[in-house]
Amino acid sequence: MTGQLTPPAAPTPTPRRFTPPTPGESISYNDRTYILGPLIGEGHFGTVYEATDDWRNELVAKVLRPLDRSYEAVRDSWKLELNTLVTLRHPNITFPYAAFEYRDTFYLILERCSEDLHSLINLPGLIPEGWLPWLARDILQAIHFMHGLGYVHKDIHPGNVFLHWQRDRMITSKQPVLITKVGDLGISRLESEINLFGTVMAEWMLPPEYLDSAKFGVVGQRVDIYHAALLFLSLMLKAVPSFTREQILAGVPRERAEALNSPFGPVLARALRRHTAERTPSALQFWQELSKVAFA
Repeated sequence: MTGQLTPPAAPTPTPRRFTPPTPGESISYNDRTYILGPLIGEGHFGTVYEATDDWRNELVAKVLRPLDRSYEAVRDSWKLELNTLVTLRHPNITFPYAAFEYRDTFYLILERCSEDLHSLINLPGLIPEGWLPWLARDILQAIHFMHGLGYVHKDIHPGNVFLHWQRDRMITSKQPVLITKVGDLGISRLESEINLFGTVMAEWMLPPEYLDSAKFGVVGQRVDIYHAALLFLSLMLKAVPSFTREQILAGVPRERAEALNSPFGPVLARALRRHTAERTPSALQFWQELSKVAFA
């Protein structure tokens, strides 16, 4: 009796190995070369490096980190963030240039802005009332656009809002124009898909509905209204405030806004109300209330 043929063993899959870039390294993808600069920021799921390309565009490279996640989980996060960036194309939202996988590591290449909002909040001699209407107009337009497509950002804070000085390369003597942009859409989700327990937020900016949804309402688009109001409160205070969970549940952020010696105080206080049903209902209405004060 002839022996049966034994099929060849399936090749052992090569293990995936996350390989972060090295500053100064050149990465080529799709007929384009990106040169990685210094590390400029770290978040929960990614690190951010300065970068340039063949066209001398000023960029950043966001590299997704695995932490304790599998290769497939990181890939899914990368795809989700890329899809969000492509969907949410708006002048006041950071612009994506490219996305690719290189050495089992996932990259997002984005436009580079000059600085984040911390630099303005900490600016000596800052006059907040002069800046607030113009910053609010850009930021709330971005939020309004996201909400119109059913998205919730969930992570709007000074480190995720960027100042972009648009320069005229042809006429270098012209003063640059300031544009404010909302970035880092990594945890943005469609409102219908929000997983409360899968949401990562800094403790000081937790909205009351996150801490007690049965009492204050569900986590939805009005969390972005609350976060925008915290952002504007930081500008008015010239410092980013810190609140404990107990203070958030007690309504201390709203009280801080009410105590401002500014006509903007009551508008910010309404956007910081604990109960979502009593909070400013939309980004557009928030802007209309602020502009009524600013341009009265």
